[in-house]
Amino acid sequence: MILGVYGFQDAGKTSLVEDLVRELVTKGYRVSSVKHTPHRKSIDCEGKDTWRHWRAGSDPVVFSSEIETSIIRHTKMSSEEVTRLVQEFFTPDILIIEGFKEGSFPKVAVGDVKPRKGTVLVNPTLTRLVRWIEKEISVERVLARLPGLDCQKCGMDCDALARAVAAGKRKLEDCRELPAALVDVRVGKERLTMGKFASAVVEDTVRGLLSSLRGYAPGKEVEIRLEGKRRASKKRR
Repeated sequence: MILGVYGFQDAGKTSLVEDLVRELVTKGYRVSSVKHTPHRKSIDCEGKDTWRHWRAGSDPVVFSSEIETSIIRHTKMSSEEVTRLVQEFFTPDILIIEGFKEGSFPKVAVGDVKPRKGTVLVNPTLTRLVRWIEKEISVERVLARLPGLDCQKCGMDCDALARAVAAGKRKLEDCRELPAALVDVRVGKERLTMGKFASAVVEDTVRGLLSSLRGYAPGKEVEIRLEGKRRASKKRR
């Protein structure tokens, strides 16, 4: 999940993020964070080797040492681009963003600031905030196992059922379209919604095809990638 933390300067945003990260890591969650500033600042410095690489045309530039790996891109990225990058490569349980006020993710307001759209809590205690995050992570994990059809055959949409399951009020098996196996088909980065029948067809077709190929081991996870354009086949005369 993604959570933003915003407020005026010196309101205590960084202290809250610091305490929150420490508490979540102690509980066993994988945490990543992003610090955004509206000012024109850079961690790179003129004259350094990385700066010289960038001036020559490289973007991004990666600084790698025995204790650190820094990816430096001298180009502004939107909050959506930043979150997508971090989530794709590091797959954290929670990504905490300090400073982005306009992103389309849940946010926490800190200090005497007017709540923005998407704000879920205002000046919460650390305990209350951690409790809220753990609940949302549980819901997201259930949602990831549901087909996402919102068919309401169980009497609820997928989000409502996920929250009921996370709260212990319903069971995952209450979903009438729950596939027997987890079949995840994506176009680009977008996951396609599939019910029980469609996922069974995809699984049976793919496993049936793979069973005739050398190296396939039944029961293991399978990943197939297709290029955006189909290559034109040459006709034999």
